[in-house]
Amino acid sequence: MTRADILNVTTQYYSRLCCADLSKLEHGVYFVCSAERDKLLKGYGCKYALYILRKADLCVVAYSPALRDFVDTLQQNDPDGILVAVEGKYRLKKMRLLVFQEEKVTEYGNAKVLEGKDYPLFESFFRETHKNADPAGWLSEYFSEKEGFLTGYFQDGRLVSVCDAPDMPYMEDRIQHTGIMTLEEERRKGYGKRTAALATHRLLQNGICPQWECNLGNLASFELAKSIGYKEYGRAYILEA
Repeated sequence: MTRADILNVTTQYYSRLCCADLSKLEHGVYFVCSAERDKLLKGYGCKYALYILRKADLCVVAYSPALRDFVDTLQQNDPDGILVAVEGKYRLKKMRLLVFQEEKVTEYGNAKVLEGKDYPLFESFFRETHKNADPAGWLSEYFSEKEGFLTGYFQDGRLVSVCDAPDMPYMEDRIQHTGIMTLEEERRKGYGKRTAALATHRLLQNGICPQWECNLGNLASFELAKSIGYKEYGRAYILEA
């Protein structure tokens, strides 16, 4: 995929969340009321009743019809005033959104695309990193469905870092999140960087746009993403329901 292709797909994806064509909105504040914000998002297990995108001098406020009365009170505010008012009433999830630019890492060390024979190590990794979750009955199915798009870093006979391929709420055949998790004691060794770089490379090989977003305060994730070729696209402020 070219850089233009990636930017186009990324913009289309966030257009779906904003319920508006972002390619046609350059600057200003836009309010979009849509029943789309009342739908459960695949892979997220919740609704985004309110989704505010800030990108340079553009601000889009997409909201559920149930919030119409409240959003009407925001109409005369600038972007900063909108956020102040919304945060005064609701607790928002704050996300940093990124867009891929170019591959900066081409040496992957012991990272590789996971195969069927790697499932026992994948399950062990999952159990270690999700101690309160029970993988029985679903993790193996997930692994089989996503085989070819999961990457992991092997060290001393075990998986120490994994990049998964979670379900996407929109455009799942065209864009894929590339989140990363590394065992706590194995962090800051470059394993996550190589694993995520390989996952990104694999997606590009298959004509799928890599996607990355992280909590606004997660600077480690942000810096890792930049180190493998992402740059900031915008920020989102989200009311989950």
